[in-house]
Amino acid sequence: MIRVNLLPREEKAQRKAVAIDLKIGDVVLPVVILAAAALVITGSALSQRTRQAGLQKSIEQVDSESRALAPQIAKVNMLAQERAELDLRMGIIAKLEKGRTQSVRLMDELARCVPDHLWLTGVSQDASNHLQLEGVTYSNLVVSDFMSRIERSSMFSNVELAVAERGQAGDKNVVKFQISCQVTPDQGAN
Repeated sequence: MIRVNLLPREEKAQRKAVAIDLKIGDVVLPVVILAAAALVITGSALSQRTRQAGLQKSIEQVDSESRALAPQIAKVNMLAQERAELDLRMGIIAKLEKGRTQSVRLMDELARCVPDHLWLTGVSQDASNHLQLEGVTYSNLVVSDFMSRIERSSMFSNVELAVAERGQAGDKNVVKFQISCQVTPDQGAN
């Protein structure tokens, strides 16, 4: 298709100049925006590299301090382990010291609780502080008195009569009995 320009030459020149100005404005604005974006990206990258270098230097410094303190840390750990072992030993010693007089106190308390005309023929204690008492007497009333005394004692709890039966001891009629109870040594300790 053929085009004919009917505009005078002056208008034609102005028109080309305006078109060029528009073209330059269209190019300059995106270039400025791209340059600004590139500057922001470059600034961020440099900032991140600087920060990374600072962090790396800080890590290296902490590592060197850690290596310098490693012998001291090992010594502190060793001392802490030794202290734990000593505390364990001291606990065992304290437990043994506490239980050292328990048997003596138990026998002393039983001796206080035994009424006249009652004889203990057997006393046994298991690991769970369960006490089994066996004995003989002339009357059920004496057995009852013995149980009441044990119950009033702060060293014994859960007193129960297991067996009370008539029997012979030589030519005498006696009552044979078995009593069970729990020993509470902490309550009876002074």
